[in-house]
Amino acid sequence: MRNSFKFVPSSVMQWLDHLTPAQAVEHPVEWARHKFFVATRLAVGLCVLASGPEFLYLYGVPSLQHAAQFTLALTPLASIVVLKSVGDFRLAQDVSICGWLALAVSVSATTGQEAISISLLTIALIEAALTMEIVMVACVIAATLVLIVLGATSPANMDEAIIAGRATLALSIAPLMIYMAALAAGAILVEHTRARADRRNARDLRLLTSAIGDIVLHFDRTGAVSSIVGDMHKAYGMERRDLFGRGFFHRVHVADRPAFLKLVSDAISQDAPGHAVIRLHVSAAEHVGGYMEPVFKYFDARTCHVQNKEGEATPHTSAVVCILRDITTEKRAEEEIGAARRESELAMASKTRFLANISHELRTPLNAIIGFSEMLGSEDLEPDDPEKRREYARIIRDSGHHLHEVVSSILDMSKIESGSMQIFPEPFSMPALVEQCCDMIQLRADQGKVALVREYPSDMDELVADKRACKQILINLLSNAVKFTPAHGKVTVRLWVEGNNLAFSVSDNGIGIAAHDLARLGDPFFQASSSHDRAYEGTGLGLSVVRGLVGLHGGAIAVESAPKSGTSVTVRLPIDGHKHPQRTNANTKIQTIARHGAGTPGQDVSQEQEMVKKIA
Repeated sequence: MRNSFKFVPSSVMQWLDHLTPAQAVEHPVEWARHKFFVATRLAVGLCVLASGPEFLYLYGVPSLQHAAQFTLALTPLASIVVLKSVGDFRLAQDVSICGWLALAVSVSATTGQEAISISLLTIALIEAALTMEIVMVACVIAATLVLIVLGATSPANMDEAIIAGRATLALSIAPLMIYMAALAAGAILVEHTRARADRRNARDLRLLTSAIGDIVLHFDRTGAVSSIVGDMHKAYGMERRDLFGRGFFHRVHVADRPAFLKLVSDAISQDAPGHAVIRLHVSAAEHVGGYMEPVFKYFDARTCHVQNKEGEATPHTSAVVCILRDITTEKRAEEEIGAARRESELAMASKTRFLANISHELRTPLNAIIGFSEMLGSEDLEPDDPEKRREYARIIRDSGHHLHEVVSSILDMSKIESGSMQIFPEPFSMPALVEQCCDMIQLRADQGKVALVREYPSDMDELVADKRACKQILINLLSNAVKFTPAHGKVTVRLWVEGNNLAFSVSDNGIGIAAHDLARLGDPFFQASSSHDRAYEGTGLGLSVVRGLVGLHGGAIAVESAPKSGTSVTVRLPIDGHKHPQRTNANTKIQTIARHGAGTPGQDVSQEQEMVKKIA
């Protein structure tokens, strides 16, 4: 629409935009018609105002009739005021036409200058034709004929020659006026037919877009919206003013704006349909984690170049029509399917790794049990030395205990995953339980030449929790720490109260965990080193069981580690377990943090507590 006013300075365009009613913006044709009406009336009114000082300079103080005619000549400005204040375009046109008719009557009655009067009547007739109303044209022609007849029947003191001339003029103009009326009526009927056809086409297009559910937009060469088809954009909380001009571009996701501009550019330069998926800001915001976040939806954008009537694109006629189809549901489904596929592949890999690991963990003690029991049961293979027979019996016993631990871990993990694991809170002394667990692991630590350090007060309040579950948590953490700590290393157990929680940590200066493995800690059967010839035995269920038991208590668990820098596992449990109902599933997330550089295993308790607070 602005191409029609491309020769008008931008400052003048801003004035025209200000004087034009805002409700006409949604209809480009009406917007252009209103703006043209304002521009022409404003130009005429300003010319009349500019002629006022010249009249005063040439003729002095005007008479009352001249002042009235000057006021009537300012009627175009009054029509602009009516259009801006009332917003009724038809009323503004009627005011302008009546002003020209009144001025023609005044000029004809006072000065007798028929040429000026007929010119003013012609202007009124043209404006009446522009109203596209036959009734208004008929009224103007009737008024013109009345003025001509009145002019032909002037007072009796007028010369007969003048009277005869006016009569001849009236008889000559009357057929011309009738012919002009016929032409105007024909043009109006044709225009009404075209307008009805356009409205019918626009209605059909709106119905089609509403039935399909797509947003149809027209873009110029810069990617600005020039027109909108239908009202489907309102279904996404957007108004026309939000999309016109650069409004649509500002709603496109920042990461998708280059693809959008390339889509428009390719449609114009290559003159071929284009396709892209973009994200569009469709509504104000939504609450996410206590913050207002913009809502974006995925749209499939398909573009096509619009050509002129000759079929050749020129810089002034280049435009792009774009159809936006909401594919958010399909996109979300694709993402969910992809996530499910990745999770399935991960579960399959974990299952394969578990089968390989569990076969290794079961076969090793079973081979020992079968082999040494056969040796003890065979007269040929049974050793004569009693000490040797007792050694074989100890190997069989230790292998049986190991099998029992593996099977117990698998059963516990199965109960936790299925939601059938139950806990029974009871009050007990946590320091006493820690002492008991450390004594159980002490022999293993001594065999591995690992120092087991205990740093906690002995006079702490009782903890209300499942004692058996807490014991299993401590034993699993201590066993892992001792197992992965080399000779002459150190494992430290700490215990402290943190608000309404009781926290305890198990730290070591062992081999540590790589950063890429931290994210998968707690997954069933996951092991940082999963090769069959790994140096450390285990099923990978220990930390998974710990995670599940902590989750059933409503607690939290955090792990800090780095390769060759040791590992620190911190668990927080509610002091009063009765206030926290038992959970049916253990979905507690393990908070992890990768250490930068070698850590200091002997850091004080205050530093450990500060780290836990930051993680939690």
